[in-house]
Amino acid sequence: MTRFTVLAGLAVASTFILVVVGAVVRTTGSGLGCPEWPTCHGSWIPPLDDVHSIIEWSHRTVAAITGVIIGALAIAAVVSQRNRPSLLWPSLAAAALVIFQAWLGKMAVESELSGDIVTAHLATAMALLALLVFVFVRSRYPAVTAVSGWDPLTLVGAAATLATYGLLLLGAHVRATGTSLAFPDWPLMNGLLLPGGDPVALPHVIHRWAAVVVGIVVVWFAWLATTVSSPAAWLARLAAILFGFQIAVGGIQVLTGLAPWALILHVALGAGIFGLLVGAWLLAWYGPAPEAAEVAG
Repeated sequence: MTRFTVLAGLAVASTFILVVVGAVVRTTGSGLGCPEWPTCHGSWIPPLDDVHSIIEWSHRTVAAITGVIIGALAIAAVVSQRNRPSLLWPSLAAAALVIFQAWLGKMAVESELSGDIVTAHLATAMALLALLVFVFVRSRYPAVTAVSGWDPLTLVGAAATLATYGLLLLGAHVRATGTSLAFPDWPLMNGLLLPGGDPVALPHVIHRWAAVVVGIVVVWFAWLATTVSSPAAWLARLAAILFGFQIAVGGIQVLTGLAPWALILHVALGAGIFGLLVGAWLLAWYGPAPEAAEVAG
């Protein structure tokens, strides 16, 4: 494993940790623990007697560390991978996304946690995670390598990955609209599979049914992946298993009245499943196949 690949792996891990810490901030209501940005209560060090300020400052610190790692990855790409566009440009794009993400974080504070901006913040974080997983996986292959192309496995893998991304954003929208506890029961909703009437609760209803549909696609991908002898199969299976746990945790959130640990675990599992699916799809795409074509980059 090259140093560039190791650095990309560190960027993936750091970004995942950042997402989880962000969930802690959101769940504990610490998003405004530092009322301005980039300082905190007018200082570069948060008040040590204010737990919300410390939590929010921890998030900013992890974000800064992640930014440094991704900045180093971009520099390394320019220095050592400038002849490989498939590594150079995604690495530079990741650095640009970090800057954009920092701006969104600033806007979230200044807007007093606008639901739309918080959702955009998560969407950007997941896009960044996917981009870094791509750089990590692609760097393990030579510049010219075989690809499997579009077959049932890669098609379903792409569908599972994109659908999971959409499901994550739907979940963020549910939180933003305050409909997480629109129904007190689970898996039914007021004792029904399809409750009607209140349009305010619609995001919650859509999210629950979307989880069912996306879960089927993820399991389908895992099943198809068993036909290939590749790490893609292991990652896809793990994603499917974790998806089952994720559904259970989603139910626990409702039944416990949004217990903080369940909320944090729900976000962590969602990010983890998405990252695994991105990796599984890429490994399936770059896996050897008899009819594979040669591509450069």
